[in-house]
Amino acid sequence: MPFAPLLDTSVTGVGLIAVFLIFGGGGLVKYVVESMNRTRIELAQLRTHQKDTQGSGREVEALRAEMTALRAQMSELRDTTTQYDLSFDTALQRMERRVEHVEQQQRLLH
Repeated sequence: MPFAPLLDTSVTGVGLIAVFLIFGGGGLVKYVVESMNRTRIELAQLRTHQKDTQGSGREVEALRAEMTALRAQMSELRDTTTQYDLSFDTALQRMERRVEHVEQQQRLLH
């Protein structure tokens, strides 16, 4: 074990650790801990952003599907409206012919 002398519980080992921590080692340990915490926070933020992005992706897909369904319904409505319009137009032309026929018969009688 390469760090076995530092982990020695003898007075010399404790002294070395104390000297290390007093003369700059504490700052190094503090920096390492802060760096690890910063990394954990960044990873948590990335995971949260990734989950939000996935949720948005699902929402976008749902909206696209809804838009496709609405377009299909609009197309069906246009077709139905066109059919009713043509049917109404045909019925109106038939009635005009009948009225003309009735008017012609009345003119002949008078």
